Amino acid sequence: MRQIKTLMVAALTLVMGIMMTSCLNSEGGESMYDGAFLAKVVSAGGLYGGAIFEDAGGNRYEASYKSVTQLETGGYSFTGVEVAYIYFKFSVDELGNQITPPQQNATTPQTYQIELVAIQTAPTTDAERVETATELKDNEYETSPIGISQMMGNDNNYVRFDFYDESMIYTYLQWFLTNGQEEFKKHNIRLVYAYDEITSSSTELRFYLCHSNGGDEGTGAMYQNWYCFKVSNALADFERITGHQPSTVKISLYEDISSMGAMPSSRTDYTINYKAN
Repeated sequence: MRQIKTLMVAALTLVMGIMMTSCLNSEGGESMYDGAFLAKVVSAGGLYGGAIFEDAGGNRYEASYKSVTQLETGGYSFTGVEVAYIYFKFSVDELGNQITPPQQNATTPQTYQIELVAIQTAPTTDAERVETATELKDNEYETSPIGISQMMGNDNNYVRFDFYDESMIYTYLQWFLTNGQEEFKKHNIRLVYAYDEITSSSTELRFYLCHSNGGDEGTGAMYQNWYCFKVSNALADFERITGHQPSTVKISLYEDISSMGAMPSSRTDYTINYKAN
């Protein structure tokens, strides 16, 4: 079997040399983090420092100034970051008690004080509109396949496609490339919809998940990350043409099922039920 390097370009910024592994326990037996999730970045930095995150349920997580500063000192920048995967520990007082312990039976969103342990930016872009699907080939939008991956080290984070809220689709992807920063920059992941496929009788909104390799056909390294796509523009076009929101959303892609980087001969389609809030 050939060996594949896992390339994490601009990936996890770790605090104090902590190494993230599939094991939740450090050498001393204490968990390196209390929780991890895909979070919206509400605010970061500013006059008082720190950062505020929000999960899909509306709970807010207020990261301490100290923990955010440590990440920034290590090279991480919150500039332009809308969504990120964060690892955190709940903040504790001088006696070691959690300042804002989780409320298991809470019926309204809660606010928690946390210490950031690590963070990985999730690329977040708007869905792109083309007039017709033939433009995907004409513009070389689909020159390499995409794999839908389990999150490294955690089998419970397996996700195909889902809505973070009513206007953003997220997924965890992997794709191959030649190892190196310059080669990485050649690749582009897009979510695209064809305007002419929406008619007055449509009930389904179709997207194409595209991977353009920019001329880099290498398969010696693998990149894995969360990707988020804002689809408000597509939903607005759909509602303007049909008079209603879609009942389902379809994602069509050339999926690398073999995880070897080979371009398949046909597409794979995934369907999501859509329910606007």
